[in-house]
Amino acid sequence: MRDWNEWVRQRLSLPEMEGHREERIIAELADHLDGVYRDALTRGASPEEAEARAEGQLGGADAAGELIRTERAHLRAQAHRRAEQAEERARARGGAWARLADGARDLRLAARALAGKPFFSGAVILILALGIGASTAVFTLLDEVVLSPLPFDGADRLVRVAHEQLGSGNVGQCSAWHYTYEEENRVFQDLGMWFMGTAAVTGQGEPEAVPLMSATAGVLRTLRLSPVVGRALTPEDEDPESPRVAVLGHGYWQRRFGADPNVVGRTLEVNGYSMEIVGVLPAALRGLGVDPGVVTALRVDKAALFVGNIGGGGVARLRDGVTLEEASADVARMLPMAFEKFPGGPVIESMSRARFEPALEPLKDAIVGSAANLLWILMAGVAAVLLIACANVANLFLVRAEGKATEMAVRTAMGAGTARIGWEHLKESLLLGVAGGAAGLGLAWLALRTVVPAASALLPRLPDVSLDPGVVLFAVALSVGSGLLVGAVAVLRHVRSAPADALKVGRSSSARRRGATRSVLVVTQVALALVVLTASGLMLRTAWALSSVDPGFRDPEGVLALRLSIPPSDAPEADDIAAAYEAIVRRLEQVSGVSGVALANSIPLDGFWNVNPLYAEGVADPSEPSAMRQHKWIGEGYFETLRIPLVAGRGLTWDDVHQRRPVAVVSERVAREMWGSAQAAIGKGVAARPDPPRWHEVVGVAADVHEQGAGQDTPPVVYWPLVTLAFFEGSAADEPMTWRAMGIALRSHRVGTADFITDVRDAVWSVNPNLPVRQMRALDELEAQAVATTSFSLKLLAIAAAVALVLGMIGVYGVLSYAVSQRIPELGMRIALGAPVGRVMGMVIREGMALSLAGVAVGLALSAGLARLMSGLLFGVSPADPLTFGSVTLVLLAVALLASWLPARRAARIDPTTALRAE
Repeated sequence: MRDWNEWVRQRLSLPEMEGHREERIIAELADHLDGVYRDALTRGASPEEAEARAEGQLGGADAAGELIRTERAHLRAQAHRRAEQAEERARARGGAWARLADGARDLRLAARALAGKPFFSGAVILILALGIGASTAVFTLLDEVVLSPLPFDGADRLVRVAHEQLGSGNVGQCSAWHYTYEEENRVFQDLGMWFMGTAAVTGQGEPEAVPLMSATAGVLRTLRLSPVVGRALTPEDEDPESPRVAVLGHGYWQRRFGADPNVVGRTLEVNGYSMEIVGVLPAALRGLGVDPGVVTALRVDKAALFVGNIGGGGVARLRDGVTLEEASADVARMLPMAFEKFPGGPVIESMSRARFEPALEPLKDAIVGSAANLLWILMAGVAAVLLIACANVANLFLVRAEGKATEMAVRTAMGAGTARIGWEHLKESLLLGVAGGAAGLGLAWLALRTVVPAASALLPRLPDVSLDPGVVLFAVALSVGSGLLVGAVAVLRHVRSAPADALKVGRSSSARRRGATRSVLVVTQVALALVVLTASGLMLRTAWALSSVDPGFRDPEGVLALRLSIPPSDAPEADDIAAAYEAIVRRLEQVSGVSGVALANSIPLDGFWNVNPLYAEGVADPSEPSAMRQHKWIGEGYFETLRIPLVAGRGLTWDDVHQRRPVAVVSERVAREMWGSAQAAIGKGVAARPDPPRWHEVVGVAADVHEQGAGQDTPPVVYWPLVTLAFFEGSAADEPMTWRAMGIALRSHRVGTADFITDVRDAVWSVNPNLPVRQMRALDELEAQAVATTSFSLKLLAIAAAVALVLGMIGVYGVLSYAVSQRIPELGMRIALGAPVGRVMGMVIREGMALSLAGVAVGLALSAGLARLMSGLLFGVSPADPLTFGSVTLVLLAVALLASWLPARRAARIDPTTALRAE
């Protein structure tokens, strides 16, 4: 026979109970089932039929369910009794304990009352959760990126050391400047500089491209960081004659070496050189805005040093009492000294005449950049959504408070003070605010899991973002603040109402004041919704303007871009480098589906570029400083593969490279600036060195290209053959020059498929198996990345705008709907006396549109101020764009009209007889 005790135990999920109560319930149910089973057997049923009857005829699970429900009710009652006992014990202690016990009792009773109104409570919690969750998520980003200090001791004394040059903007730092400042400065306690690049790490399976940082020993000393394992770089490591050593980045150490502390002393093959690993850097180095996998010493022969190779990063720690302005003045004093201390080198004459200026700024400002403005805009948007949510909830509480007005009036008449009555209103709003905050934290966690991966490439300092205690405290403050704000509206309404008014029947001056309060809340909601809609509209217009920009190249979705770097051990001379790249290009042309291969030191949108002076034959006096232009070294098929139109002349070929022809192609902008037109540029001469200039004949003019993305101007560009002779000033007439790091673009219908990437890698490794193939991405992905900040902010603001619009509509509808319900007798009387239905509807609609227009007027003023703050994020649209302001206003008014029409339709359907009978 079946063990009914075990059967019941397996099928019922009972709450935890004290003592033997669970066993008692199970035994009672088992006895009942056993009785049903035996009764069935005596009536002639088979054992199987008896078991089935016992399972199905137990009053159902009705009897079991009733027992369980009774038990759960008993547990709730027991919990309340225990709470009451704890409150009584606290109250008996007197003083603050008694007040705490009274507050706990009130909150407990309020929670029971709210549990009895699940629809009201659920709606309030959901609305607050949306506002608090969005605000918490954006605040988490803002706190991590903008508000939190850099993870360095004395970070407020750290500055970025960089320079600006006429026509080129910020050009960074170079070694000659760094060592000049290190020896001559009067304002810095420590200095450091570095160059970022990519290293080919080999000897451990497939060649791997690893972020490489070539740095001076002063970087860690300036930041006051110590390695977690081993030692840091020393000034001796910077000596070109010293053994090569490597320090691992923290992330690379964890990923590649499993955080093995015994990694020190092992060797690593970096760019063909065997280097001893001497230490591991702390994770805090990411606070500098870089995340290298390998760090090597910046090895400089000062005897051969010159002002050039600009583009490095620089950091310095100010001495105590030194201001940023004083430091900038000292750098300006030292700038000319660099040319005297380190003379010679290529383009020294043009560099010394170029107008460079110091560009020092606090390190945190340099790292955060424009991200701070973006996040503050987003924070303003979600804060507006939260305020709209609070206004909506406040309207709900006003309605609820009016239902309790008589009760509160009686309490007041019996001697209850204002504080006590205020607490009666506040306790429920506080509980719902805390519940909404708890739900909002969950929504914020989900949102961050979605947003952070998408934003990590756009916003600095995001790898370690989390809901830390500070963020949780912010969410708690928002929850309590929202609850207090919502409850305060009901409290103020009570303070302004006389008890006698609440005890009167019919509409009173108090009711009119309550209507005025709700109207103010609606105006606020509409105004804030318009602000968020305007911000979203401006970003939408920016995205539209960016999408309509002609990038200069065609069909980027069919182009795969990648980068290679040939180490000196594989190709020591310029001719060797060029031959290696030509062999790789020839092999890639044989890959199935490839219709073209472009080779250049930078592919559009890949983030690499080179700037140098440019001189035009017969146009500019070589003795005068020349503005910087972008320079590219390219192979055959560059323009054809990227489908960049040639406005005039021809492109460059491998014959130009092999025969060392002094030819060049310029962009249309260069042609216009120097000769007035593309056709006029053909046959003219250009040079990068002023004295003596080595003229290259312009054989073609290419269309302008947005090299850094649609949001940036098309730069003036000159294209040189892959190998040029005597390019820089001071170089011999037969000295070749090319680049080790190059970008390659392949056009193919197979772009986007995994097997195509495999075929490309195999083709490169068939020529040189030690070359890591890195940054393989379709050109349209790079194009999207160039406008990713706009897309990111647009998506978040669009979500905020949608929520604000819906909440605003709910607010207008809710107020009008409640007003209609309060005016049913009046409206019924009007209809009974012959008022046309259209007039009744118009009266309600006019009330709603009047509130909406007032909100629009306030919102337009607020939006104008926010739009000015957004100017740095906009492209192709004015912050005061009339189309945007007009469009969002019409959209909001249309939604408000719909929200007003629904209650108006309800008013028009009032039955006069029913309304008058109810009155």
